[in-house]
Amino acid sequence: MRDQKLKLWMGIGVATLLASSGVSADQNDGHHDEMMKSGTHGGEGGEHHGGENGEHHNDMTAEHHGGEGGEHHDDMGDMHHGGEGGEGGEGHGSQPGPAFSYFSAGGEGGEGGEGGEGGESGSPALSDGAYVAMVQMMQGHLMAARELIEAGKVADGRPHLTHPWIEVYPMMGSAQKLQGSSELGQKLKTLAEKAGQVEVWSDAKPAFQAAWDETEKAVTVLEGNRAQTPATVSKVVLALTKQAVLEYDEALEGGQFVAEHEYQDGRGFVLAAREYLVNHKKALKKQNGEAWRDAQKALRQLQKAWPDAEPPGRPVVAVSDLYARQARLELALAPYLY
Repeated sequence: MRDQKLKLWMGIGVATLLASSGVSADQNDGHHDEMMKSGTHGGEGGEHHGGENGEHHNDMTAEHHGGEGGEHHDDMGDMHHGGEGGEGGEGHGSQPGPAFSYFSAGGEGGEGGEGGEGGESGSPALSDGAYVAMVQMMQGHLMAARELIEAGKVADGRPHLTHPWIEVYPMMGSAQKLQGSSELGQKLKTLAEKAGQVEVWSDAKPAFQAAWDETEKAVTVLEGNRAQTPATVSKVVLALTKQAVLEYDEALEGGQFVAEHEYQDGRGFVLAAREYLVNHKKALKKQNGEAWRDAQKALRQLQKAWPDAEPPGRPVVAVSDLYARQARLELALAPYLY
């Protein structure tokens, strides 16, 4: 555990050094080409529970539980934006990328994992926890879409309605627990096909709610009859926030936001991470109350990079600083991980 914390502190030190020197994090990370190796750019985070009804949380406005995400790109696929995790994206047949590395090698919580991963191949695809993170990303995309469409930014919101289907769902092909027990894929596909016809929120509402309900059912199936361990909850949160930072980085060029959808994806993932963390508050506080407080503080600092659904004229938080903030969140969650 001491070695793991040292690594985290070293990571924060490097990120802080980059922030102070003005060096962009992507010069050192190489994350974008690795993140998702074949598809589109994706989504918005969202908040885990609530489907249609939505809630508002600190430091984030109009963070509805549910929502939709996606830009309608000619048959859902002509303008994919790199997917969850940078440039590579998520297309059909894509594989989880760096943001899912928290689930590899040794299973969830270092105890052989969930869903039989047991560190068999170090592949996140073998982990129930990784699948939960994927479902949370779906909900993040959906939240982003809903927030935009309800705010009258329908053209911006439509594409996010398609992202759960075209970007995230293809990664879940080997989720044995969901095969034959879920209509998730069909509901997501229906919503994606509906996206181009949406003019107002009520046009999307029925298909959205049906898709949202299936994501909730999928999490229930994946978690089974036992609550997620604090270690797995932490990994889900870290995967979401890592992806959010990658999206934020990808959205910027020359110190300005040039890809709004990337920014919106990142916002959605952070909202999803916050909601998921709050939903497991009881177990986390019971195990380590100080770590819970530190994680909440670190996540609030991370969220400040996304002050609204639309990107500001210039970034509120420098990219290098945002990587450092995500590293601090990982450090805060370390007592649950090791």
